Amino acid sequence: MPESTIYLGIDPFVVSKKVFSGNAFAHVGLKSDLKVLTLAQNSFELVENEKDIVIEQYPIPSLDHGIKTKVLETQKQSGKILLTDAEIVVSGGRGMKSPDNWGPLVELADLLGAATACSRPVSDEGWRPHEEHTGQTGKIIAPNLYFAIGISGATQHLAGVSSSKFIVAVNTDKDAPIFSAAQYGIVGDACKVLPKLVDTVRQLKGK
Repeated sequence: MPESTIYLGIDPFVVSKKVFSGNAFAHVGLKSDLKVLTLAQNSFELVENEKDIVIEQYPIPSLDHGIKTKVLETQKQSGKILLTDAEIVVSGGRGMKSPDNWGPLVELADLLGAATACSRPVSDEGWRPHEEHTGQTGKIIAPNLYFAIGISGATQHLAGVSSSKFIVAVNTDKDAPIFSAAQYGIVGDACKVLPKLVDTVRQLKGK
């Protein structure tokens, strides 16, 4: 079954879901009266359905009946792009060798307007915050473009990013599992390849 296809039956109500770290699908029957279905962001492409529409304006009567509101708290979102909302994600693994080498990765993300992420070993080592950890035990994401820099592509990691539309992998090991999931791959040292990627993107953007 294609990854972007959901098998859906109304009577009985049956849906499909990924199991075994995304390597198989299970058909699950829902018997409860109330059913809740969730879809990962970017799981499906938008289908344009052109129709003629008519805009009707309706005056809303005043609802001023002594109702008052009170602001209890104001939360401001920082300029950082949320990992789960990002269309482009630049992620690093142990192939980055040290947290001191993360500068070019962050710079690439800034140039692309992307979010930053990491593999579990990186967050476990304290190189990056745990909220950036993607994978089966971290955040499951489906961006349009995912850069896997110095990530070997263990099953647990691929389970969290395999729904990405395009994966670009950089790794010294040509047999690393990440290359089997990637559409584009570069065999090389992440710490040497990454600065060249940054320079190329900077030139294309005229910065």
